[in-house]
Amino acid sequence: MNVKHTLLAFAIFLALGSAFYYLNRLPEKPGKDDIPKENLFTFTPDQVEEFTLEEQSKPVANFRRTGGTVPASASTAALEPGADKKGKVPQWQITTPEGIAADSVQIHAFLGEIVAMKGTPLATTAAPQWSEYGLDAQQKTYRFKLKDGKTVEFSIGVQNPAGYAHYARRDGAAPVLLIDDIDDKALIEKTLFDLRDKRILPIEVEQSERIELHFSPTQQSSAEELAKAKQLSLPIKPPRIVLTKQPNGNWNLDEPNLRTDHGSTNYFLTTISGGSMQSVEEEKAASLGKYGLDRPRIRLVMTTPSGTQSLLVGNSVKRGEQELFYAKNSVWPHIFTVFRTVYDQLNQDLEAYRNRFLYDFAQGSADRLEIQGPTGQLHFARRGEDWFLASTPEKKMDGTKVGDFLNSIHALRISSYPSDAPNRFAAYGLDKPWMKVQVTFGEKSQEETVLYARQDKKFYAARQGEPSVYELSPFEPDNLEAKLKELTADPAAAAQSSPPSPTSATP
Repeated sequence: MNVKHTLLAFAIFLALGSAFYYLNRLPEKPGKDDIPKENLFTFTPDQVEEFTLEEQSKPVANFRRTGGTVPASASTAALEPGADKKGKVPQWQITTPEGIAADSVQIHAFLGEIVAMKGTPLATTAAPQWSEYGLDAQQKTYRFKLKDGKTVEFSIGVQNPAGYAHYARRDGAAPVLLIDDIDDKALIEKTLFDLRDKRILPIEVEQSERIELHFSPTQQSSAEELAKAKQLSLPIKPPRIVLTKQPNGNWNLDEPNLRTDHGSTNYFLTTISGGSMQSVEEEKAASLGKYGLDRPRIRLVMTTPSGTQSLLVGNSVKRGEQELFYAKNSVWPHIFTVFRTVYDQLNQDLEAYRNRFLYDFAQGSADRLEIQGPTGQLHFARRGEDWFLASTPEKKMDGTKVGDFLNSIHALRISSYPSDAPNRFAAYGLDKPWMKVQVTFGEKSQEETVLYARQDKKFYAARQGEPSVYELSPFEPDNLEAKLKELTADPAAAAQSSPPSPTSATP
């Protein structure tokens, strides 16, 4: 045999073997069906009684099942197995570090996710050198203690050179496993922060009865500023805003006592119940001053049947492109941060909670309409589906025109709130209104009467029996006059005054 050919064949064999070994350990990302995979775990979520999470340079976190249950979020209850028919999931606690509450729903979801994960075992001809895979000083280790007393250890090492997976092992033994950075992301990236309770106010918000918002002197408007803001139709922030829960579940402005936009106040409750920490700055702060929490910008106090709890919001801090705010609640000792969006929702001006519409009646619910205005006094009443004008003789009306007028006043939108002080109608011309409209509606025949006035090129309105004065668009009177003219027009006269329809010439 030619020695040259033999050496060449041997070199090719070595090259192919090296390539196979390299590709076996560090392959390009294959398709999902290209390489056989196996389940990373053989247990089910309900078998896990306890588990620990160890990360480099971080305290060991220990999670333990308590035996109780907690309400599950709708999404988790729907997607994850293990929730009972009433939407409950097992309750967990964090035993170490001390003083940290667990998010049982997130823990339940995490366990449900990892038991379905798969990994690729790497074939090796000899015992693995763990240091090659970062498994001699692993980045992360889980230890799952099961009901039968067994413990399953799962360690995660470094990322593979191709950058799409991490090396891992079970119970400290071969084989080396390759776990996908996307499919197995939760296992690779999960932290104590992810599994802790991150609510900004960890109480049963739906049980709350009263909410107080207190603003620091730098946030609130002085009496002089309030008066000037009213004059200039600018938004205001009083020292305190109080909301109280009504029997129907809506939240009303109680201090000051004003008509309320229930959509805004109810959404405000959603912000509190759904608000989440973005980071924890200190588990037990020695001083609140450096966070601006000794004199907070905002102090929220929530009252429930079991007592009161508070949320403080202090100084802002920039993290990259994001602006965060330091915060602390009265339940936990932690200092944490919240997004600017949470701060803005808590820091809204009074106007954000006020009703922007003059009328409360629902469209289609009116039974009587009374108008005193430029065209005199008009009384309309509905019987069944028909509207009638009270006159001699009684006149049946075009129901569409009555509906159009009612819709037009129902849609009137308040642009500003010039005054809430009593006995101020004369200053806005409302003691001698340009128009007065009363609507009777509903099964209980509720009445709403609104006065309208035109003064100094502005248009004002007020609800009879209430002190507040509202400003509307100065163009609204023209729109109302047009609707009123349509409502009172004589159909016969209108037909006579309209030009004849063009017809073809007679030959």
